[in-house]
Formats: sequence, C-alpha cells, structure tokens
Amino acid sequence: MSVYAFGPFILDTAGRRLTRDGQRMAVPGKAWQILLMLAEAGGRLVSHDTFRARLWPNIVVEDRTLTVHMSTLRKALGDGSADLIETVSREGYRLSAPVRVLLEAGPQAASALPIATAKTLAVRPFATPELAEADSYLGVGIADAVTTALGVEDLAGARSLGVEHLLEGSVQRSAERLRVEVRLIEVASGRTEWSERFEQAPMDPSALQDAIAARVATSLPQSSPADQDVQSYRPRAAEAYFLQLEARAHLKPFTRLPLIKALTLFEQALVLDPDYAMAHAGLASTYLLMASTAMLRPLQVDEAMPMARRHAQRAIALDEGLAEAWAALGRVKMEYDWDWDGAEADLAHAVALNASSVEALGTFGQFLSAMGRHDEAIDAMEQAQRLDPRSVETLQHLAIVYWMAGHADRALAAVGDSLKVLPASTRAHYGRMMILDQLGRRDEAMAERLTTLRGLAVAEGLAEHVEALACSKGWREAMIVWIGLLERTNRWEGAAQQWMAVGEPGRALDALEHCVKARTTYLCFTAQNPCFRPLHGDPRFEQILRALKLDGRARSES
Repeated sequence: MSVYAFGPFILDTAGRRLTRDGQRMAVPGKAWQILLMLAEAGGRLVSHDTFRARLWPNIVVEDRTLTVHMSTLRKALGDGSADLIETVSREGYRLSAPVRVLLEAGPQAASALPIATAKTLAVRPFATPELAEADSYLGVGIADAVTTALGVEDLAGARSLGVEHLLEGSVQRSAERLRVEVRLIEVASGRTEWSERFEQAPMDPSALQDAIAARVATSLPQSSPADQDVQSYRPRAAEAYFLQLEARAHLKPFTRLPLIKALTLFEQALVLDPDYAMAHAGLASTYLLMASTAMLRPLQVDEAMPMARRHAQRAIALDEGLAEAWAALGRVKMEYDWDWDGAEADLAHAVALNASSVEALGTFGQFLSAMGRHDEAIDAMEQAQRLDPRSVETLQHLAIVYWMAGHADRALAAVGDSLKVLPASTRAHYGRMMILDQLGRRDEAMAERLTTLRGLAVAEGLAEHVEALACSKGWREAMIVWIGLLERTNRWEGAAQQWMAVGEPGRALDALEHCVKARTTYLCFTAQNPCFRPLHGDPRFEQILRALKLDGRARSES
C-alpha cells in the first residue's frame, strides 16, 4: 500500500481511505481513481489522455465525462479545496499542494470485504395518484433513483437485522414542474422525522433526486458531510433520465414482454446520452434476465451474456461507484463464467457500495446460496425483501434460497407472497410446482403444472392434453409429455429436475450435461439443489460439478 499527504489530506490506498484533518471523507467511484492518479503524480501534470487511458481503457468517452468526475472530486474534497487541483487548459490537471509519500507501496495480503451490520434505509415506491398511467413509472423510478444516489461507501454489509428508516412520498408532474412530496419515518417508533416538498423543472430531474437524497442524508445518524453533498450524473438530455426510469419500471414484473420493452427504452436513453452509466447498468440487467429460462429466452445465453458483460463493464468504466453495475458483472461471472472468486469479489463490492441496493443484496444472496453458505444467503435475501417487500423477483429468489437451504415450507410461503403481488406469474407457479414435486405432493404439483402450461401458452390445448393423460394413464405419462415440452423449449435445468421426480437419474444427467454445454443460467445452484441430492457421488454428476468448478462445494448431508 501507499500513503500520501497533501495539504490537509491523507490518502491511504490500501484502506481506500481519505481523511482531512483526521475526519474521513467519502470519495465516490471514478473521483477516487482521479485523486489517486494525481497523488501518484506528485504534483506533476496528468494529461487528459492519461486519465482516459487509465479510467476508460478501450472505450471512447467525451472530455465532458472527465470534467463531470473532476467536479465530483472537487465537491467531495469540501470547502476551501477548490484550488487544490489546478486545471491546465486543454492539457490536464495536477495537485497544487506539495505531495509527501508517508508510506511506500509494498506486498500486502489480500483480504475479503467485511460483511458487517448495515445501517439501511428502505425507500417505498412513491405514490402517483394524480399521474396518467403512462407516467406511473415515476413513482417507482424516482424512489429507486434516490436509493441509488444515497449509496455511499460506509454502508458496508448485508446482514442488517432490520431497516432503521423508511422514505415514502408522492409524485406529481406537469409540463412546467416535477413535484415530489416526501417524508422520512423512523421505523422503530413510527415517528415522522420530517416531511418536505421538492420541485424542479422537468429539464433537470436528476437535481430533484439529489436534493431529496441530500435531505435524507442529513437526517441519518453518522452521515458525513460528503454523504450530504450528493451529485448524480446529469444526462445531457432530460428525456434520457425519464426513459431509463420507465425502463426500470418494465423490469419489475419479471416477465417477457415488459422485458423487451425495457430493452428498447434503455437503448433509446443511450442514443440520447451514450455515457449514461445508469442506462448501461440497466441494459446489463435486462440482458441477464433475457438469458433466463424463466423468460423463454428472447435471446440465447451466448448472445445475451456477452452483451450483459459489455454494458456492465461500460457502466463501471463511466461510474465506478454504481452498485448495480458491479452486481450485474458479478452475476455474469456467477451464471456464465463460473468464476466463483470473481463473482464474490464483485458482488461483495456492490453491497459495500450500497447496502440498500436490492439488486446487489439479492444477487449476492443467490451467490451465497449457490456456495452453500445458507445462513448468510437467507440474511442477505431477507434484507433485500425488507427493502422492497413487493418485488416479485426478490420474493421468488428468496424462495429459491429457502429451498436450497432445505426450508421448503418457507420457500412455498415466499412463492405464495409473490403470487399475491403478481397472481399470473408463470415463473411463480413453475417454482411452486418444483417444490411440491420434491416434497412428493404430486396432485398439488400437477395442478401448478397445468397452471404453468396455460400461462406459457406455447401450444393450444396442451394443458388439457396433459390433464387428460394424468387422469387416464396416470401421473408418469403426463410427466413424460411435460418433460418433452421442457426439452423442446430449451428448459434443460427444469427437465433435469423433472427426470429426477419420475425416478430417471440417467435422463436427468443427460439433461444436466446438455445444460453444461449450453451454459444455461441456473447451473450455479447444481451443487445445492435438493432435487439432485441423490446424484451426489455418481461419477457423471461429479464430472458435471468439476466442469462447473463446483467440486468440493456440494452439500455433505444426504
């Protein structure tokens, strides 16, 4: 590590820590990297080209992007620091104060990010009673944007015992103004700590979310001055902001057609502003969902996953402090690369950046479950669910985590909760069917199977045909037809589980081997899946685990 001193500041590279007169300062994302480069230069000029080569390798960004991050750094350094960074017109920047090296870089043992108790804030989707249906996405979108803006470094960890504060409000929009009324509630007492109205012209909606975030930050215990000086990236066109908010609202139902709509909206936002990191992160999440079997795969895995990686990496290059981008990149490494160490590092970093990010917590919870760290997984997923109680995706992933941990009753309850939010969720009925099959509750599972078939609508009359087979020739004959459908629609993970349900482990292994070749998305759970527990010790299954780099991670209990 190295430690630099300049002016009233001390910069510790190992602890990623900046202090001013002994007081810790929060420096977000790219601004931290810029400060580090300036300190390393020791007062020498750092050119625009040098910044671009190190901060945004292999991509092209405009000079404006560097200017925005430099402005963020100057604001983070606080009052009286405006002259600390000298601008050399058309050339670059340098530190004007002498730089002393207090400690030279040296070998250092790597350490994992700590998982500590997080101080958390739940942001409830804002009400939109007076908005047209086409603008209703603003309630969820602005709430999510405020949550992201409030993500700061010292919110490290995902094992919080509960939420301390709740933010709720309402949104009104006219041609002239965007108005949001907000109140902050202390959860333990139910007391309203404050309520306030925020207004902004529609051409600068980011300023409104930042004003709300800054007001909240001043009210939270242990917040630093840097936490309270929130400044998000300003899209060059206000419409790009609204497009990405609307796109995120279309991700919420966790179903196929809204997902395709989200893809279009994110792409439209990026046409207006190619350097909009939030839109790139949103596209990464969209492509990840497109690779999922639950969506009938609008894109094949080998098409969707590289696109998800590309947009996650671009988002990080533009804004290193964006938790959702790190979560998306970690998910690519988990579901497609089978790079477990890389996935853990990225996902833990995402949670450290923003412990109130449902996306970061939820994805990290799934990773922990896949690794057999079930107590940690449940803690993370339950925290995500508390932060967004009506998220269908979070409830369904919570069910998976419970099921992998052997808590089938809790898994069924979580699936039931998701169906209360979205009764027509084919994915939820499919998940409930899988759990009931594994419990041996065949009649109930068959009812869910028929509901799933009707929801998929892949072939007219197929549900009725399967139902008639179950009545006339028995459960097994109906199951064979059902498994055939799963295989024809590339649901090979589901086919493998269903072959286990009918007592055909050889056919299940055939399906799993097909999954490995196709790199299907839910293979990360193979070692923990209760359906495959009877296969542990089988040479073919052990070879599958080795291919997935999961050997040694399988559950030991029978």
